[in-house]
Amino acid sequence: MAISMSAAFGSVASLRADVKTRRGARTSVVVVRASGRTAGFKNNARTKHDSYNEHHGPEYMKHAGLDTLPDERARRHAYYDKRTANVQHHFRGSIGMDDWLFRVENKLAQFGFTGDNTIAHTNFCRDEITAPLKNGIHEMFGYAMDVDGLAGFTAAGLTGLGAGMSHSPTEWQTGKERYVFFAMPHIAVDSAGNPGDCIRAGRAGCSHACGALIKLQPKFTELRAGGMQIRPVGSCDAMDPEYSLLESRMLRAVQPSEVPAEGFDLVQVTKLADSVIQQDMEALVRASVDPGKADFAVVTGVQIHSYGHTLDEWHPNMEYICPTSMYVVVNGQRHDINLLEDCPPPAPRQLFALRGGDVVLETPESMPPAVGTYHAAH
Repeated sequence: MAISMSAAFGSVASLRADVKTRRGARTSVVVVRASGRTAGFKNNARTKHDSYNEHHGPEYMKHAGLDTLPDERARRHAYYDKRTANVQHHFRGSIGMDDWLFRVENKLAQFGFTGDNTIAHTNFCRDEITAPLKNGIHEMFGYAMDVDGLAGFTAAGLTGLGAGMSHSPTEWQTGKERYVFFAMPHIAVDSAGNPGDCIRAGRAGCSHACGALIKLQPKFTELRAGGMQIRPVGSCDAMDPEYSLLESRMLRAVQPSEVPAEGFDLVQVTKLADSVIQQDMEALVRASVDPGKADFAVVTGVQIHSYGHTLDEWHPNMEYICPTSMYVVVNGQRHDINLLEDCPPPAPRQLFALRGGDVVLETPESMPPAVGTYHAAH
């Protein structure tokens, strides 16, 4: 069946009116206005694009766009500040993923970790929406050794870490190796600030992340009630090995009396997962890394997917990271790092230039709702 190009995309004149190029210092910036006959097409295309390609943080989005009038610039900054406030309401200290990648790379480089002498290990959830973070790490260090498991718990164990370390580049003459271990759980916090909610391309209604931690939530209420039988350490369900090990590790991390009467909400479960993942990674690194042979770093946090809260109006998909710990060991000496205090952020223009100055849609028409005032249909 033939498809009319004018029917699908609108007239050439309409498209020309909808695409504007900023001249002068930002010649690479293209702002696409979703309006008129092309609005539905552009919004749907952007939703699809955002779901499978790189997502940016708020500072990148502040720089990109059309700044001809001060009120438009102020409105765009206010919009992205509100999006960040909705994330930080649950996870204080969260910053855009590209901002986080910039700071991590700079700080690691100060200690000698670079893309040509280091191998990265990534320990994230198996969910496909963690891919933008993995891709950002691949840009820094080349393809990483994946030691992933459900919810970001290490499934590969000592054998997996050992395999990755045996793939490391080696230094000329000394043979020194360098590893960076990234480990974190993830959670969705939509543009209205609702924990657990996200929209996935091609799927009707509201989806969720992290599904494994959501499944785990009611188990804490059972634990508090005293009727929960926790699996013995090291045992698992052969048909559901990763989840059963995850459940056992998480339930052993708290005492029944520590669980409130209403149970843990998803944000609390995610923060607990981050704490347990840090402990697990520390134990694995201590058991497997020889600091006399290699320098290494461990970087943890929470990956946060801030996607639109409704399909009725376009809101850009963004990625945030809440940093929780980082340290490097060089020549046997440990150095603890506070990314937020020790590493200055890049300027928005630097982020925009580093990420390639992609096409950016203009600021959404409405501000995101305040936390707790909007809930998507499930």
